Amino acid sequence: MNYNIFDEQYYLSQYPWLKPAIDAGIIKSGREHFEKFGQAAGLTKISRYFDEDTYLERNPDLKPFVRTPNNPNAPFATGLDHFIQYGYEEGRSQVSPEYDEAFYLATNRVLLPFIQNGTFKNGYQHFIEFGLKEAQFGTSFFEIPYLQFNPDVRQLVESGALKTGREHYFNFGKNEPNRSATFVGTSGNDILTGIGVGYTQLIGFEVAYSTKGIGFPPSPGEYYESDGSNEFDTLTGGSGRDTFVLTRRRPRFGSGRQTQETDLSYIGPGFATIRNFTQGQDTLDIGISPDLVVFPINNNRDLAIQKKGFLVVNNGVTETTPPDTIAVIEGGGNLSLILPVAYGGF
Repeated sequence: MNYNIFDEQYYLSQYPWLKPAIDAGIIKSGREHFEKFGQAAGLTKISRYFDEDTYLERNPDLKPFVRTPNNPNAPFATGLDHFIQYGYEEGRSQVSPEYDEAFYLATNRVLLPFIQNGTFKNGYQHFIEFGLKEAQFGTSFFEIPYLQFNPDVRQLVESGALKTGREHYFNFGKNEPNRSATFVGTSGNDILTGIGVGYTQLIGFEVAYSTKGIGFPPSPGEYYESDGSNEFDTLTGGSGRDTFVLTRRRPRFGSGRQTQETDLSYIGPGFATIRNFTQGQDTLDIGISPDLVVFPINNNRDLAIQKKGFLVVNNGVTETTPPDTIAVIEGGGNLSLILPVAYGGF
């Protein structure tokens, strides 16, 4: 049996009646209770990243083997019982709405050789054993800033009342105008959709978070692991105020202090397709980019955003490089760019 997903603190938060027994020395820990009694008794809340209903729904072959009132002699007390005995080692990864195997592998491509040689069964195994400790996240929902900007939610998550900030947002926060959320992509082609009535930020390229610190002096924070090159991302706005991010911010050092500078993303092959853009409500984050040009395309239906070409000398001949499309706003043929702005916008 494999108990790697067991989270002592979370288990005790879900079954608080165990604490007096631990304090009295009747049992040593929540883990001991689960192994001796809880697993067979059908307790399933042992991890923020395992959900009983999701596991059975995504693994329908297991349902006949899990006990129910109509099937009391089935071999497994719960889907979790099966997962601990077999599923984890079998590499089953569809276990929770809080984890997306395809997203995790796309943002951790370095894992692929280790999965191929059997070091890890799948990305989920790495996520549970290492990724969580490294502040990695298992879905496109950018968990860390959501908890930072919503301390009330963080308290609920820390207490075990909620599994994650993502769970809060999809159940509650998306309906609250004062909440904001960020969705991020990978270094490949992504489809992201703004969800919620508040403020949503859509970043099609890969973003990570460092707990060890970045910059100088080092401090925890987000950083960009891809720049949109060779990516064809689709960013779709929702009903709230959406910002479509077309720049990367990175630290700049000089005169003994750290500042930020921005670079346009999607330079070279690749661009972002922006859908459901609402003028006067949504914005584009394009940085301070005087080299941008915009013009209608596709019979004036859509709007292309391009970086101007620049002069180069090739074998003594001065040439202008072709313009580079970084984004196309579908249905935006009648939009106009507003300049100057601090971080760009429409």
